[in-house]
Amino acid sequence: MNVKAWRSLARGVLLESLRRKDLWVVAIVGFLIVGASGALGFFGIEGLETFAKDLSVTVLGAFSTIVAVITSARLLPEEIRQKTLYPLLARPISRFDLLMGKFIGAVLVTWIAFLLLAILTAFALATFHVPFEAVMGQYLLLKMIGLAVVCAVGLTLSTFMTPQAAATMGFVLAFGSSMFVRAFTIAYGSASPGMQWVFKVLNALIPQFNLFDLGSRVANQGWGPAPMWVVGALLAYAAVYASAMLLLGWGRFRSRPL
Repeated sequence: MNVKAWRSLARGVLLESLRRKDLWVVAIVGFLIVGASGALGFFGIEGLETFAKDLSVTVLGAFSTIVAVITSARLLPEEIRQKTLYPLLARPISRFDLLMGKFIGAVLVTWIAFLLLAILTAFALATFHVPFEAVMGQYLLLKMIGLAVVCAVGLTLSTFMTPQAAATMGFVLAFGSSMFVRAFTIAYGSASPGMQWVFKVLNALIPQFNLFDLGSRVANQGWGPAPMWVVGALLAYAAVYASAMLLLGWGRFRSRPL
């Protein structure tokens, strides 16, 4: 475990994202959100607070998830394609250190993009006196944790697939996991006792990204924060699932000929 290498690799991912102007694109999207909010305010936002907040958290969650998937799915394949991986591994850095450094870098880029969009969105809504309750703090915390899990999944998929396929599968899982869970739940209820365990296993393997989204609580007035034991359980689930994915990706990356 080389924490210093992790820090250097993560900083490199952040600098590369700035060079690619990924975060500048996020900033432009944020200002477009502010502009759209201004247009909404021009026509009057009274009575539309719930709609405005629901739209804001939906756009915020969607764009930050896109950043997480694209960033994490391309890191290792680009190192291999550009042959910059070989001088890195020639140093006293293991493949595990490389994977962890890239993961931390992807999480940092995603969190910066998410917080930037959140600040601009909150500013736009505050301009029109749209209130936010204390649950907004939980939304930000759990969404950031969920985005870290998205990065772990995207990075692991990239060790098995091409970056395009990894990104596609990452989008399918990130935006369709709730649909898969519902389908498995329905199938479980109608399956024979001998087959029900199959759907239990499939449901456990699918990442439950929807659990980290408190957007519905944020959008509706009068909803209090979730109990702290729920937050603790979600943090534990995220730690276990992300660790399992990274170990799976490390196992694949370690055995992969370069």
